[in-house]
Amino acid sequence: MKKKKETKIKFLKNARNKQVIIRILYVFLVLCVILNIISLVNSTIKKIDYFNLCGISLISMESKQMGKEIPKNSLVITKEYKKQEDIEINDNIAYIVNGKLRINKIVGKDVEDGKIVYQTKSNNNYYNDLEGVHKDNIIGKVIGVVPIFGILFKILQSKIITLFIIIIFVIKFIYNKNVYKRRIKRNKTLRDRP
Repeated sequence: MKKKKETKIKFLKNARNKQVIIRILYVFLVLCVILNIISLVNSTIKKIDYFNLCGISLISMESKQMGKEIPKNSLVITKEYKKQEDIEINDNIAYIVNGKLRINKIVGKDVEDGKIVYQTKSNNNYYNDLEGVHKDNIIGKVIGVVPIFGILFKILQSKIITLFIIIIFVIKFIYNKNVYKRRIKRNKTLRDRP
C-alpha cells in the first residue's frame, strides 16, 4: 500500500516539475519574441543596430579592449544621460564613431567650436583613441555589466532564432487545437453511449 502511494506521489512531483519547466520555457520564448520585436522596431524605424527601450540600451561586448572591467561576451547595460553634467571623466560610455559601436572610458574633455568633445581610451590601450566623441554620438553611460550574458543576448536577437521560436509557437498551437478536438470528440462518444 505504501509503495503505491510513494509511486503516485513521485509521479505527481515529476508531472509538476515538467509543468514548471514548460512554463519557464514559454516565458523564455515570449521574452525572446518581445526582444526581437523591439530590435526589429529599433532597426527599421529608429535606424539603430542595438537594443534600446526607453533610454536603456543592451549591448553585447565583442572585444577584450576593456579588460576585466567589461569582459568579452558580457551584456552591457547603458542609460541615456539627460544633462551634460551626468557624464564625467572615468565613466564608461557606449558610443558610435565612424559607424562602429564602441564602449570605452572617458579620460578627458576638450572644447572644439563651442562643443564638448570627449577623449576616450580602452583599458587595454596605452594611448587615447584618435577620434574624439561628440555628445550626439554617445548612446549612454554604462550602468551595469552582466558577464557571459552577451552571448545569450546575441543568440536571442538572431533572426534564425526568432523564426525558430515562431515555428515552435505555431506547432504548439496546432497541437493544442488537435488535442482539444480529440477531447471533444471523445466526450461526445462517451455521452452517446447507452
